[in-house]
Amino acid sequence: MNWIGALVDKPIERVEETSYDEELFGVCSARGVQLEMLEYWLDKEFWNFDRGYCQFDGASEGHCILAGIDPETSKVAVGQYGPGFLPNSIEFYGYSRITPENEWHLKEAVDRHISDLKSLGLKGRVHCHKALEICEKNRLDPPWLDAANNDFECARRLPAKLRTNAEIVKRISGAASSKGGSNRASKNAKTQLLNTACQEEFEKLEAKGFPSCPPKPSGGPKATDIANAIYRVLCERDDGKDVQLPEITTIEGRVRQWLKNSTK
Repeated sequence: MNWIGALVDKPIERVEETSYDEELFGVCSARGVQLEMLEYWLDKEFWNFDRGYCQFDGASEGHCILAGIDPETSKVAVGQYGPGFLPNSIEFYGYSRITPENEWHLKEAVDRHISDLKSLGLKGRVHCHKALEICEKNRLDPPWLDAANNDFECARRLPAKLRTNAEIVKRISGAASSKGGSNRASKNAKTQLLNTACQEEFEKLEAKGFPSCPPKPSGGPKATDIANAIYRVLCERDDGKDVQLPEITTIEGRVRQWLKNSTK
């Protein structure tokens, strides 16, 4: 497209700003649309660096994101350059907003930066952390990196080596420790349930001769039937209601061991 010719030949009609799509990106919080969009992109495992459906002005999804442009909300109309910027990104190029007077200078600046990004040789689907680390190594950090570091949800989606806000890093570490402790507690509760309630129910069934558990052709009850019977009882017990129950296959493994021990 001849951008200069389009600018001279007809007056610019501003394209209405693209609205934030809550169905696609989720309900926007008080953090603002730009941070919500950045979180959306950082939450993806891979970015596509080949030209395709999600591109803007000839730049791929990945190159747009690294240049601070949201390809989902950007568009080009006749005689108008209309990128949707991620946090701090238009300021990176020396402007605070797009106007008819500065949009072509802005386009030139963005094009130069995208050209530098293309020189990194990123192709196809690239893990977003790998792409960010390559940019950091070549001193081409994305314009939004500081904004991401100062937002908890975005920062925790960055590679650990790129996190610079000490307070937020501490919060991320604390959240990870809390999650790990919660997982360990849940695992311990399951183990306790296996070692107490499950074995207790096994012994009750054993004392009764394993009723409703038909024997195998080779003799003796099926471990699977016993495990299912124990699981049904656990679902009805009060101590099983607040704990995630073990998988039936896990209970079955314990039953096989208990059966083996009971025949010795």
